[in-house]
Amino acid sequence: MRYSVWDKQIRDNFDRRQLPHQQRSFLEGLLRCLEPGAYLSEHVSTANSTVVALTRAHQALDGHAAGGQPQLGLLKRCLKTAASTVDAGLPVHQVLGGGQQATQAHDLLASLPALLTGTTSKATAATYAPQVHAHIGPIAAHIRTWVTSLWDGPVLPPDVLARARGEVAALITLEGRDPRSLHVDLIRKGSRAVHDAASITAVLWPAPRTYRVAVVVEGAHQLEHLDQLLSGARQSPLHASHPITVGAKELTAYAAAITGPAVMVDLPVTAGDPATAVARARRQISEALDQYAAGQRLVDLTVGRRAVTAAADTRLEQHNLTSASISIARPLTTHWPVSLRPALRSAHLAARLDAPMASSVLAWSAIDSLGVESTQLELVAKACALHSIRQQLIGLYQTVTDSALNHLRSAQMRLSHDRRALAKLERAMRHTQEHAQLAARAAHTLLTERARQTREQVVSQEQAVRALEQTVTSHAAVLRRVLLGGGDNDQPLNLSSWMLDVNGWLDVLLPPRPQTVRDVLDAQAAIDALGRQAGGYAQDALTLWRARLADPKLLAGWLKDQQDVLHALLEWLYATRNSAIHRGQFTAPADAMTAHAARGVVDMLLEFLGNWHKIQYSQGVAETDALDVIGELADRKDDLADHLDQAPSCHPLNLDSVTGPGVDCWNRP
Repeated sequence: MRYSVWDKQIRDNFDRRQLPHQQRSFLEGLLRCLEPGAYLSEHVSTANSTVVALTRAHQALDGHAAGGQPQLGLLKRCLKTAASTVDAGLPVHQVLGGGQQATQAHDLLASLPALLTGTTSKATAATYAPQVHAHIGPIAAHIRTWVTSLWDGPVLPPDVLARARGEVAALITLEGRDPRSLHVDLIRKGSRAVHDAASITAVLWPAPRTYRVAVVVEGAHQLEHLDQLLSGARQSPLHASHPITVGAKELTAYAAAITGPAVMVDLPVTAGDPATAVARARRQISEALDQYAAGQRLVDLTVGRRAVTAAADTRLEQHNLTSASISIARPLTTHWPVSLRPALRSAHLAARLDAPMASSVLAWSAIDSLGVESTQLELVAKACALHSIRQQLIGLYQTVTDSALNHLRSAQMRLSHDRRALAKLERAMRHTQEHAQLAARAAHTLLTERARQTREQVVSQEQAVRALEQTVTSHAAVLRRVLLGGGDNDQPLNLSSWMLDVNGWLDVLLPPRPQTVRDVLDAQAAIDALGRQAGGYAQDALTLWRARLADPKLLAGWLKDQQDVLHALLEWLYATRNSAIHRGQFTAPADAMTAHAARGVVDMLLEFLGNWHKIQYSQGVAETDALDVIGELADRKDDLADHLDQAPSCHPLNLDSVTGPGVDCWNRP
């Protein structure tokens, strides 16, 4: 996929403001991990977030106290993994602020499993739930202040910056900031959005305001007593002569193709941006329709895909629920793996559901269908952590090449803009030259000087852009030759990872050895040059991964960290499933983030299980049961960790077989 963070207008805004390296790295990395389509291991939903861990721990304690869910054993596991998450984040809290509060929160979480006993667990949970909750607000307030430190403070090591970025991203997501709206605001507000720490904080956490959100509900002409179920809600029939709902004209046009009954509904919603307001309004209206569906059980009531928002002193905005599309859709496998069929169905249905908790439950059903027991979640965490190496290294290739190409596109866009400005000045010069009035002659003189300066600037820019084009093209040619099998000669700047030689890419990232071949050395030089040109997040990510691959113990530590994050997430997903099924709880803090993570885990499982079965099918080998594959990969992860603890280098690592059928992934010379 192409990440929207690599937008030439955003890059141009950053360049015009001349953002230092750390500021750019922070913002670019933030936008990238907020991307809905990011790899699971790079998405905010798997960030090592103290606030998310505390939020989930509080919810688990509160649920156990109120209804016994999650049950005691699962509750203890959720608390232990939450404590592990908070512990992993303590160093960055100690560097940027809030270390004492985070340490107290960790100590509290770590002490709770021993205090919870079978006979008094509900009372104990009820006692400590408010104490856990009391840490959330102060720690969130500290994290907000980190933006000032990241903006104006000293340069941080890339790993500390990455931890801080994850905490900030998680807090943004928890408070409901829509990533697409954030992206749009960074374009609309131009360089003003990144003027200083205060302005970027205001963009990341805009002040809440009240929007009226209007949608079309299909299936009825009127919803009786809606205002009693949704405070402030209004409704108008389609084509009403005097509608009271906002956006009636726009929604009526949208509803022209609807053949059955429908009604326009609007309600007030408080949110930081219009898109978040739409999401919240759709959820409230959808939940209100539960009442009507129960009252008329044979009626199908649905919320339309179009919405209109209005707020004081702002124009109407129209919003459409969008879905991704592709020219050619490819199946996961070209046959039907027996052990994956139920998971394929559950995963597809989970992705189509609006309700986050219901989506999480269906995603869990997909995991359950693979034969995974609740006591085997660590196996899944290990297998997924192992696959994260491959995901992140492919993501790194995309990051460096996309960012470097975006730098070129931004420079080309700026040149095109300045050429248009020069042409406009020259037209004005010709116009004033035709007049003899004194004012016209004075204007002509002024315009002539401005045109001369602009022309010099354009000439200089043209030279710089030509040099940049030649440099990027030459580096791209090396990467195409060494890593992409030659690539597409008709598109010299097409560096898509679709045909990437993953082990070749790994060799480019590993430290050179005496036996390293010339092609790899050339590609190392090319990727280093592109990383320097890209700057910001891409350069930091390249530096971070080069350091991990140069030191096996660093890579082992990262692998263990991924396992811990995924294990905590899986325990929480199981608790979420139980709360939904046994208590009927379908709303919870951070449930949208949980649903995204749940679908991401299933996507990752299907990715490496599908590849495993595809290879076996092509070899005519009998299909290995899904749970056996997961178990084998968990063992492989442990074996890799042992190798990394003892090895002097990471050169034997094999990305091709890291989660594919075979003996191991530590088998290269």
